[in-house]
Amino acid sequence: MAFEFIREELSEARYIRNHRDTVGKSAGNLVDGFFEHLLVLQQMRFENPAWAKKYAKDTLKFQSFTSVRTGATDLHNLTAIISNPSKFKDKVGSELSGYRFDELQFKRYLRDVAAGRYNPSYDRSMFLKLQKGLKIKNSLLKQARRVIGDYGSSVPNERKTVSTRIMNSFRQDNRFRSDLYKPYAKTVKNKDLLLDPKAKSKIPYGAKIAAAAVVGYGVGRSSLFN
Repeated sequence: MAFEFIREELSEARYIRNHRDTVGKSAGNLVDGFFEHLLVLQQMRFENPAWAKKYAKDTLKFQSFTSVRTGATDLHNLTAIISNPSKFKDKVGSELSGYRFDELQFKRYLRDVAAGRYNPSYDRSMFLKLQKGLKIKNSLLKQARRVIGDYGSSVPNERKTVSTRIMNSFRQDNRFRSDLYKPYAKTVKNKDLLLDPKAKSKIPYGAKIAAAAVVGYGVGRSSLFN
């Protein structure tokens, strides 16, 4: 128990702990990471609300997103990077300055999550605005936004497909070190939100996920693609 605070500190912000962790990462990589973290938080509002509330509160702990902090959440630190492009120009280039990010809208969203308030139309609008403002091109993130941005209306197959693909994505670029990866991985496993990798088929696993996505997104969801 005497060293519990050490274990807690080591569990915090392991993907982006300081300014040096941005070295070698492109602006596109960083905004994709931010958007993916935010999508996970949105999904956890439904699947693990107690954790989501705490994570949102912790992300707002420093009140502003002016700097990367060792004791902050990974979402906080990713937000600090995209909110202050001039600070990171020498590390990731000038591309960050070309993105649009509404910090006030983002803070309102976090306060809603922390308070357990849910406004579907506001969330849909915010996620779409972020996708456009951050110039998200990753097809997985676009598809995930369509499902997770309106998660309350999604169907089981959509939830399994998007959870499986996000889990696979987090295993890349050291994002598995993120402070939300383990809670997310545990939650989607316990809630049976992953596609079965042992399903007998001659189709490669990656292709099965893509095929499932086509089926899932095609069932009663055409309006979300607009």
